Amino acid sequence: MTSLEAAALWVGLNALLLIFLSARVGMNRMKHKVNLGDGDNPEMVKAIRTQGNYIEYAPAAIGGLVLLALLGVSATAIHILGGVFFFARVAHLLGLGLGLWPAGRAVGTVLTVLTLLVTGLWLIYLAAS
Repeated sequence: MTSLEAAALWVGLNALLLIFLSARVGMNRMKHKVNLGDGDNPEMVKAIRTQGNYIEYAPAAIGGLVLLALLGVSATAIHILGGVFFFARVAHLLGLGLGLWPAGRAVGTVLTVLTLLVTGLWLIYLAAS
């Protein structure tokens, strides 16, 4: 598998995760009859923020993976960064969105930031080389 194929795998998995997070918001809107906003409903707030938080971080992580692949970083490194980011976002969902893993939100947040930090520094290094 090439680096770009590895990035494509993680971009595809993240696209599916976004569809899932978006569907959760839609299902909660129907369940709670909330057309716009959160209706002061805690379930709506969690679903909206889980999706929103993902949308706030995913573009930088996904774009970073693709750029690293295009700059020749190994497929193994792309898989590690992509896998950690994807795990981080699922952990965040399990913690904040679903309440199934209380530590998931914190684990997801820390791993998301670490993934972005490594990706960002690596891109800066490659740009300066």
